[in-house]
Amino acid sequence: MKNIFVYLALLFILICAVTGLLAGCQTVQSAYDSTKEMLGIDKRDIMIGEVRDARHSLEEVRQQFQSAMEKFNTVLTSKEGKLDKKYRTLKSENEKTERKAGEIQKSIDSVTRVAESLFAEWEAELNQYHSENLRSGSELRMHEAKDQFNKFINAMTLANEKAGPVLAAFSDLVLFSRHNLNTETAESLSIEMEAAAEKVASFYQDADGAMGEAEALIDLLAGSEPAGKPE
Repeated sequence: MKNIFVYLALLFILICAVTGLLAGCQTVQSAYDSTKEMLGIDKRDIMIGEVRDARHSLEEVRQQFQSAMEKFNTVLTSKEGKLDKKYRTLKSENEKTERKAGEIQKSIDSVTRVAESLFAEWEAELNQYHSENLRSGSELRMHEAKDQFNKFINAMTLANEKAGPVLAAFSDLVLFSRHNLNTETAESLSIEMEAAAEKVASFYQDADGAMGEAEALIDLLAGSEPAGKPE
């Protein structure tokens, strides 16, 4: 009976998403989270899943930036091929990179949404304790989780900001390639590719930092279950 209810709930969410009855992805995702809770999945576990997804999105953006750098370098330094074909190739790669980079902000929004719900629930439960010792222990873990969450979000936000200059550099190279690829512009392109590589390296540094904060948050949440239930 429970499985039938969950199936119908998920089917309703899908239908509403397709027909536009739910206002945007945030509403759909919130409904999906609620369905997970109906299945008995704890908010903490939902958040751990969201943080893991966010970490994975950073890894994918990292890989895509590397792939784009290699593609741009190959196309821009090649003396073979027609100008319009080179432009289309770079434009397609740039659009793919922009879509992938957009996942970072989506991840930030998703984790933040779940975190707000988790911490609100956690804080409300503190009032249910009769044991001051257990209440204090749970409150301490909650504040530790909040602090680590803020470190993670700040690191994700910084990585997202560093992605902007990379995308701008790729966009400029695509625009330039439309009309200006020839032997006389090779030196200018070399300088711009080096600048793009520096921006990518800067993103890598902050992305790696954010992924480290993600792991720390996952470890903390995985071990943050209260030692006992409210008496």
